[in-house]
Amino acid sequence: MAASFVDNGGTVCDVGCDHGKLALYLIQRGKAKHVIATDINRQPLQKAIDLFASYDLSHTADFLLTDGLQGVENTADITHVVIAGLGGHTMEQVIESAPFVKEQKTRLVLLPAQSGYRVRKYLYTHGFEIEKEQIVSEKGKYYSCISAVYTGKMHTPDIYEIYIGKSDACTGPDATGYFEMLLSQLEKKRAGFRHDNGTENTELEAAIEKIRKLL
Repeated sequence: MAASFVDNGGTVCDVGCDHGKLALYLIQRGKAKHVIATDINRQPLQKAIDLFASYDLSHTADFLLTDGLQGVENTADITHVVIAGLGGHTMEQVIESAPFVKEQKTRLVLLPAQSGYRVRKYLYTHGFEIEKEQIVSEKGKYYSCISAVYTGKMHTPDIYEIYIGKSDACTGPDATGYFEMLLSQLEKKRAGFRHDNGTENTELEAAIEKIRKLL
């Protein structure tokens, strides 16, 4: 799914590249002319190095043992940064530590493993525009892939925007499963708010009603 959000890529950075399969796919499909594969652990990075070598494509990639995007800004002009499989909080930290993504208007392709709502809130409140989202499922779990770019326009999102973002344009069984998952999460929050405050949270109620309409 993340690969489908990379269009006309020049240099694409795959953060937490693991075995390098996504980076290799981007090269093989012509979605990237060059890739920078990073990982904080040496073993998976070495597997990525070996994978590219086995296809005689080592010349199309740089491999960097680093935490997130540290040191990446010194390598090349990057058109896309792909971050998949990290938690929402970690994803925030990676983006925050890399000011070049704002300066170069680098497109972010983000696939949070959990806490996607944190990623959306961070993007909205730090001047990024969420362009589109796509829902994907794997082993019974649902995720949203987010494409975003820095515009400098800060926005204070409501609960619906934080939890749904642009995913409300998605349809099909995966989208239904995703919306049902979020609805369950928000209903639990509503019950907790009622218990703690003895009243309703009108913004939370509005978000729940909007998600029900999506279903």
